[in-house]
Amino acid sequence: MTSEERIAWWRESRFGMFIHWGLYSLLARGEWVQFFERIPVKEYEKLANEFNPTRFDADEWVRLAKNAGMKYIVITAKHHDGFSMFKTEVSPFNIVDGTPYGREIMTDLARACEREGLKLCFYYSHVREWRHPHAQSLEAQGADWLGNYGNFWDYRDERSKNLQTYIDEFDKPQLKELLTQYGPIGIIWFDTPSLIRGDQAQELVDLIRELQPDCLVNSRVADNEDVDYDYLSLGDCEIPGIPAGVDWETPMTICDAWGYNALPNNKYRSSEELIHQLVDIASLGGNYLLNVGPTADGVIPEQAQKLLKAVGNWMNVNGEAIYGTKGSPFAKRPQWGRITSKGNMLYLHVYEWRKLISLVGLKNNVKRCYLLSDPSFGIGYKQFQDNPLGIHRLEIELPLITPDPYCTVLVVEIESEPDVDQTIIQEESNVIQLSAIQASIHKEAEESTLKLARTGALQDWFYPEDWLSWDYIATQPGEYEVQLLVSSGSSSQEWDYGHELEIMINHQKLLCRVEDEITGNLSYQPLTIKAGRIKLEKVAHYNAELKALKINRTNLKGLPFLSLQLIPTDE
Repeated sequence: MTSEERIAWWRESRFGMFIHWGLYSLLARGEWVQFFERIPVKEYEKLANEFNPTRFDADEWVRLAKNAGMKYIVITAKHHDGFSMFKTEVSPFNIVDGTPYGREIMTDLARACEREGLKLCFYYSHVREWRHPHAQSLEAQGADWLGNYGNFWDYRDERSKNLQTYIDEFDKPQLKELLTQYGPIGIIWFDTPSLIRGDQAQELVDLIRELQPDCLVNSRVADNEDVDYDYLSLGDCEIPGIPAGVDWETPMTICDAWGYNALPNNKYRSSEELIHQLVDIASLGGNYLLNVGPTADGVIPEQAQKLLKAVGNWMNVNGEAIYGTKGSPFAKRPQWGRITSKGNMLYLHVYEWRKLISLVGLKNNVKRCYLLSDPSFGIGYKQFQDNPLGIHRLEIELPLITPDPYCTVLVVEIESEPDVDQTIIQEESNVIQLSAIQASIHKEAEESTLKLARTGALQDWFYPEDWLSWDYIATQPGEYEVQLLVSSGSSSQEWDYGHELEIMINHQKLLCRVEDEITGNLSYQPLTIKAGRIKLEKVAHYNAELKALKINRTNLKGLPFLSLQLIPTDE
């Protein structure tokens, strides 16, 4: 089987359920409670004597996931605490041999998933473990120091730890069990690669390929692109600003915690936020893996169930616009919502219902436009090409209906697969947005490392020889305030400031300096630098350039540029 064939089901799915469940659920303070409270192994092991999830119902869990529109389930087979949620010969510290429950939950889940047509997948912590004396402890936390997220309170002698011993004695035999005892497995979802070497990680991947060639492996198996994984796992709860350029997935929590947390400050997301996250991620070509943390007795919390049902109700109507779709063919996100595509169909996910919405740059002829919730409900549209600038524009008149409270989906059927002119055009708000995503990047420094990060910002801009340019169309003559947006860190000690820049727009030069304007900034919100004002005399094509006269790279952050904004003044 080729890698394309192996990952086809995953691309079609777009939406999965993550489940963090283990002994930590008894303490109801999240899955990292052993580490945060420095609970000794001998004390933590006693929790197994109390773990008796008699209310666990595999069919109920799987039906909940299916009714929410999810196509696969990833459950923690072994988290960092080292407790195995399956029968294993490697250690008696498992749900069958070590608890009053004494039953094999993974078998029940495998059978329930098979009945309902969902893929069963296993999360497996392969490097970090707080119970095993040879598991990884030290890992890099910054440019010049090491942090310790392993068990240093029980196992203080770092020199005696051997990760290869742990891999051979624990990882490999347990992975063999997981891949031979429960039928076809969709994914082995690894976590926290820490300092595992590429060759060590590849040994694990090779074992998986040998036992189940169809099984996917995520990128957290190693911090090494040479390892043969199948797709990119983004950071926890990370939603990128641009497509990641490869197959990718966001692991997201339904509340603040991953494992069950009954503390009053554990807040749940709203159903609107969850649906918008799902749509946002699909519009960028990614998968959404949404986590729930069951209670110690085996029940998914009621609030999580209500939220999943709301998502499921929306997916029952609009799933066609998510499953098997590609990301938006438009480089820029519309102000009114998001776009997904499939073949000759564009799905317009309208968050903000208004009288008129438009798509700029679509060259294809439109055959029809209708509500996804009611295909017989045709929607009026006008398609034309502005002259003399040659702008392709589709205007859609939104009907006077009560829109979906979260997101209303329109279907635009076109004659063939989307053909889009990506020329930058002034927005309906009259703002001209010149983003890093749409810039022409001129890498002229011999040692240039400048690149576009998946956040949508440029990163590793260290050399003034590198520069950016844009071609764009202004549709409104007048005076504009020019603003520069850059990413920011949590404090001036962690980020770099003091950059000096030159902006050239229509032969008008502006100079500005990037300084931290927010003392002790903790929000990581972009900084807005006002550069000055320029005039655009007429409706026309224009060019803009951004060059660095000086870049500070003291903290190895450089200039993390996001966008230039040209904002009409009131004058």
